[in-house]
Amino acid sequence: MKKLFTNDKFFSAMVIFAVLGNLIFFITAYIRLGGTSFVTRLPMLISALCVLFIYSSYKKHSKNVTKGLMGAMLMGQLLFAISSLSAMSVPGTTVVVPVYVVLSAALFINHFIINSDHHSSPGMIRMNQVIVCLLTLDAVVWDVLWLIPCHSALSIVCDVACFFGLIGISASVVCVESRLDAYRIEREANGYKAE
Repeated sequence: MKKLFTNDKFFSAMVIFAVLGNLIFFITAYIRLGGTSFVTRLPMLISALCVLFIYSSYKKHSKNVTKGLMGAMLMGQLLFAISSLSAMSVPGTTVVVPVYVVLSAALFINHFIINSDHHSSPGMIRMNQVIVCLLTLDAVVWDVLWLIPCHSALSIVCDVACFFGLIGISASVVCVESRLDAYRIEREANGYKAE
Protein backbone atom coordinates (compact mmCIF):
# COMPACT_ATOMS: atom_id res chain seq x y z
CA MET A 1 0.00 0.00 0.00
CA LYS A 2 2.93 2.33 0.63
CA LYS A 3 3.75 2.48 -3.09
CA LEU A 4 0.14 3.34 -3.93
CA PHE A 5 -0.17 6.16 -1.40
CA THR A 6 3.22 7.67 -2.33
CA ASN A 7 2.56 7.47 -6.08
CA ASP A 8 2.33 10.91 -7.77
CA LYS A 9 -0.41 9.85 -10.21
CA PHE A 10 -2.55 8.34 -7.47
CA PHE A 11 -2.17 11.48 -5.34
CA SER A 12 -3.14 13.72 -8.28
CA ALA A 13 -6.11 11.47 -9.09
CA MET A 14 -7.36 11.63 -5.49
CA VAL A 15 -7.09 15.43 -5.51
CA ILE A 16 -9.10 15.54 -8.75
CA PHE A 17 -11.68 13.13 -7.28
CA ALA A 18 -12.01 15.28 -4.16
CA VAL A 19 -12.29 18.60 -5.98
CA LEU A 20 -14.55 17.54 -8.86
CA GLY A 21 -16.60 15.15 -6.71
CA ASN A 22 -17.34 17.82 -4.11
CA LEU A 23 -18.01 20.55 -6.69
CA ILE A 24 -20.37 18.35 -8.72
CA PHE A 25 -22.09 17.15 -5.54
CA PHE A 26 -22.54 20.76 -4.38
CA ILE A 27 -23.97 21.90 -7.74
CA THR A 28 -26.28 18.92 -8.27
CA ALA A 29 -27.54 19.04 -4.67
CA TYR A 30 -28.28 22.75 -5.14
CA ILE A 31 -30.17 22.04 -8.40
CA ARG A 32 -32.12 19.17 -6.81
CA LEU A 33 -32.95 20.79 -3.50
CA GLY A 34 -32.80 24.50 -4.26
CA GLY A 35 -31.51 27.25 -2.01
CA THR A 36 -32.40 25.37 1.17
CA SER A 37 -29.47 23.02 0.59
CA PHE A 38 -26.88 25.78 0.10
CA VAL A 39 -25.83 26.13 3.74
CA THR A 40 -25.91 22.40 4.48
CA ARG A 41 -23.83 21.61 1.37
CA LEU A 42 -21.41 24.53 1.75
CA PRO A 43 -18.88 22.37 3.68
CA MET A 44 -18.48 20.25 0.55
CA LEU A 45 -17.48 23.34 -1.43
CA ILE A 46 -15.07 24.38 1.35
CA SER A 47 -13.60 20.85 1.30
CA ALA A 48 -12.96 21.13 -2.44
CA LEU A 49 -11.05 24.37 -1.87
CA CYS A 50 -9.11 22.88 1.07
CA VAL A 51 -7.93 19.96 -1.08
CA LEU A 52 -6.62 22.41 -3.67
CA PHE A 53 -4.80 24.37 -0.97
CA ILE A 54 -3.38 21.15 0.53
CA TYR A 55 -2.06 20.09 -2.87
CA SER A 56 -0.59 23.53 -3.52
CA SER A 57 0.99 23.90 -0.07
CA TYR A 58 2.46 20.39 -0.28
CA LYS A 59 4.01 21.15 -3.67
CA LYS A 60 5.46 24.39 -2.23
CA HIS A 61 6.90 22.45 0.76
CA SER A 62 4.80 24.45 3.27
CA LYS A 63 4.44 21.47 5.60
CA ASN A 64 2.94 23.36 8.54
CA VAL A 65 0.19 24.84 6.33
CA THR A 66 -0.43 21.42 4.79
CA LYS A 67 -0.75 19.73 8.19
CA GLY A 68 -3.17 22.37 9.47
CA LEU A 69 -5.34 22.09 6.38
CA MET A 70 -5.37 18.29 6.64
CA GLY A 71 -6.62 18.50 10.22
CA ALA A 72 -9.33 20.96 9.16
CA MET A 73 -10.39 18.69 6.30
CA LEU A 74 -10.57 15.61 8.49
CA MET A 75 -12.65 17.55 11.04
CA GLY A 76 -14.97 18.57 8.20
CA GLN A 77 -15.26 14.93 7.13
CA LEU A 78 -16.04 13.86 10.68
CA LEU A 79 -18.72 16.56 11.05
CA PHE A 80 -20.26 15.50 7.71
CA ALA A 81 -20.28 11.87 8.90
CA ILE A 82 -21.93 12.82 12.22
CA SER A 83 -24.55 14.96 10.47
CA SER A 84 -25.33 12.00 8.20
CA LEU A 85 -26.57 10.07 11.24
CA SER A 86 -29.78 12.09 10.94
CA ALA A 87 -30.32 10.95 7.33
CA MET A 88 -30.44 7.17 7.71
CA SER A 89 -33.80 6.70 6.00
CA VAL A 90 -32.63 4.13 3.45
CA PRO A 91 -32.48 0.50 4.71
CA GLY A 92 -28.92 -0.57 5.51
CA THR A 93 -27.67 2.93 6.23
CA THR A 94 -28.18 2.28 9.95
CA VAL A 95 -25.03 0.15 9.67
CA VAL A 96 -22.87 1.90 7.05
CA VAL A 97 -23.29 5.46 8.36
CA PRO A 98 -22.18 4.67 11.96
CA VAL A 99 -19.25 2.69 10.50
CA TYR A 100 -18.35 5.77 8.43
CA VAL A 101 -18.48 7.93 11.58
CA VAL A 102 -16.18 5.57 13.52
CA LEU A 103 -13.67 5.30 10.66
CA SER A 104 -13.69 9.08 10.10
CA ALA A 105 -13.07 9.63 13.82
CA ALA A 106 -10.21 7.12 13.76
CA LEU A 107 -8.63 8.87 10.76
CA PHE A 108 -8.99 12.27 12.46
CA ILE A 109 -7.48 11.12 15.77
CA ASN A 110 -4.67 9.20 14.09
CA HIS A 111 -3.73 12.30 12.06
CA PHE A 112 -2.87 14.09 15.30
CA ILE A 113 -1.03 11.08 16.73
CA ILE A 114 1.12 10.92 13.58
CA ASN A 115 1.89 14.63 13.66
CA SER A 116 2.44 14.92 17.43
CA ASP A 117 6.22 14.66 17.04
CA HIS A 118 8.95 14.66 14.38
CA HIS A 119 9.54 10.88 14.36
CA SER A 120 8.36 8.54 11.63
CA SER A 121 5.24 6.49 12.36
CA PRO A 122 5.08 3.74 9.73
CA GLY A 123 2.62 1.66 11.79
CA MET A 124 0.20 4.57 12.20
CA ILE A 125 0.56 5.49 8.52
CA ARG A 126 -0.26 1.90 7.57
CA MET A 127 -3.28 2.08 9.86
CA ASN A 128 -4.51 5.22 8.07
CA GLN A 129 -4.02 3.51 4.71
CA VAL A 130 -6.14 0.58 5.91
CA ILE A 131 -8.77 3.01 7.28
CA VAL A 132 -9.01 4.70 3.87
CA CYS A 133 -9.52 1.31 2.20
CA LEU A 134 -12.26 0.47 4.74
CA LEU A 135 -13.83 3.92 4.25
CA THR A 136 -13.88 3.26 0.50
CA LEU A 137 -15.63 -0.10 0.94
CA ASP A 138 -18.12 1.44 3.36
CA ALA A 139 -18.77 4.37 1.00
CA VAL A 140 -19.34 1.97 -1.93
CA VAL A 141 -22.02 0.11 0.06
CA TRP A 142 -23.52 3.41 1.24
CA ASP A 143 -23.63 4.75 -2.32
CA VAL A 144 -25.24 1.57 -3.68
CA LEU A 145 -27.89 1.73 -0.95
CA TRP A 146 -28.68 5.33 -1.96
CA LEU A 147 -28.63 4.56 -5.69
CA ILE A 148 -31.23 1.77 -5.45
CA PRO A 149 -34.19 4.13 -4.81
CA CYS A 150 -32.88 6.88 -7.17
CA HIS A 151 -35.34 7.78 -9.89
CA SER A 152 -33.51 10.54 -11.73
CA ALA A 153 -30.21 10.94 -13.53
CA LEU A 154 -29.48 14.05 -11.45
CA SER A 155 -29.83 12.06 -8.19
CA ILE A 156 -27.47 9.39 -9.52
CA VAL A 157 -24.87 12.00 -10.56
CA CYS A 158 -25.21 13.68 -7.14
CA ASP A 159 -24.70 10.41 -5.22
CA VAL A 160 -21.77 9.21 -7.34
CA ALA A 161 -20.09 12.64 -7.08
CA CYS A 162 -20.51 12.54 -3.29
CA PHE A 163 -18.80 9.13 -3.21
CA PHE A 164 -15.79 10.33 -5.24
CA GLY A 165 -15.57 13.53 -3.21
CA LEU A 166 -15.55 11.73 0.14
CA ILE A 167 -12.99 9.14 -0.93
CA GLY A 168 -10.79 11.76 -2.59
CA ILE A 169 -10.64 13.80 0.62
CA SER A 170 -9.55 10.89 2.83
CA ALA A 171 -7.12 9.45 0.31
CA SER A 172 -5.52 12.85 -0.43
CA VAL A 173 -4.77 13.37 3.26
CA VAL A 174 -3.31 9.88 3.66
CA CYS A 175 -1.22 10.37 0.50
CA VAL A 176 0.37 13.47 2.02
CA GLU A 177 0.88 11.76 5.40
CA SER A 178 2.47 8.75 3.67
CA ARG A 179 4.84 11.00 1.73
CA LEU A 180 5.82 13.04 4.80
CA ASP A 181 6.46 9.84 6.76
CA ALA A 182 8.62 8.43 3.95
CA TYR A 183 10.65 11.64 4.19
CA ARG A 184 10.96 11.22 7.99
CA ILE A 185 12.12 7.60 7.58
CA GLU A 186 14.76 8.67 5.06
CA ARG A 187 15.88 11.54 7.31
CA GLU A 188 16.19 9.21 10.33
CA ALA A 189 18.17 6.71 8.24
CA ASN A 190 20.63 9.52 7.53
CA GLY A 191 21.21 10.08 11.25
CA TYR A 192 18.72 12.86 12.04
CA LYS A 193 17.57 12.84 15.65
CA ALA A 194 14.34 14.71 16.46
CA GLU A 195 14.29 16.81 19.62
